Amino acid sequence: MMDIHCHILPLIDDGPDSIETSIEMLKIAKREGIEKIIATPHYYKGVYEGDINQINSLTSNLNEISKNLNLNIQILKGQEVFLTRDLLRLFKNGTILTLNSSKYMLIELPFDILPKYALDIIYELRIMGIIPVIAHPERYSYVIEKPSTINDFIDEGCLFQINSSSITGDFGREIQRTSQILISHNICHFIASDAHSNTKRIPSLKKSFDISQKINSNIIKNVSNNEEMLTNKGQILQDVKKIKENFHIFNIFKPKW
Repeated sequence: MMDIHCHILPLIDDGPDSIETSIEMLKIAKREGIEKIIATPHYYKGVYEGDINQINSLTSNLNEISKNLNLNIQILKGQEVFLTRDLLRLFKNGTILTLNSSKYMLIELPFDILPKYALDIIYELRIMGIIPVIAHPERYSYVIEKPSTINDFIDEGCLFQINSSSITGDFGREIQRTSQILISHNICHFIASDAHSNTKRIPSLKKSFDISQKINSNIIKNVSNNEEMLTNKGQILQDVKKIKENFHIFNIFKPKW
């Protein structure tokens, strides 16, 4: 099991405030059966700008600790990059990282209003050979209000990562329902913890996997295959169903007669 979105590196963003907290997060991940974690500190220009050398050093140190404590969880490098007009320049300059040095980039969108330039940035990234993985789309207000909004990102070849805590209802009923809609349409290539600490937002996946399997019997197999492809820098198939304009949450659970 792999957690592709985890704020486990200490003192670099709004994640753990000490190496001790990072270690406790590793222990939780071990109990959850997680074998690999991609450390994804925020990159948000003007707010969180941890550089690549810092990420390399922190990741190397945490891998050594994991080995010494016999936790044997492999920490890989990545970032959660906030979408701004500067994103293309930052990538060209080598300022921001993809996931595990692959062609897949974890991208966070604004939560309340989708910028008009968002799809243009996505399009340009695709031309550059980068495949955006949209972080927690179920949490964005414009996707909650109109789930079919996500179809535009499907058309641009994006992949999608859903938070485990959204699936379990920790962010509230609306976000949980939106995650169910996405999962029912295969719009879920990864389930990740988006963990920030060892107390509230923890590196936990098991419960969300069980819930997701009941919504879509193929989803966990697909997620596992995608994790393997990401590890080996292979090609991940999009394989999704677009959401109809008038789709309602009750369509997922209505009787099949």
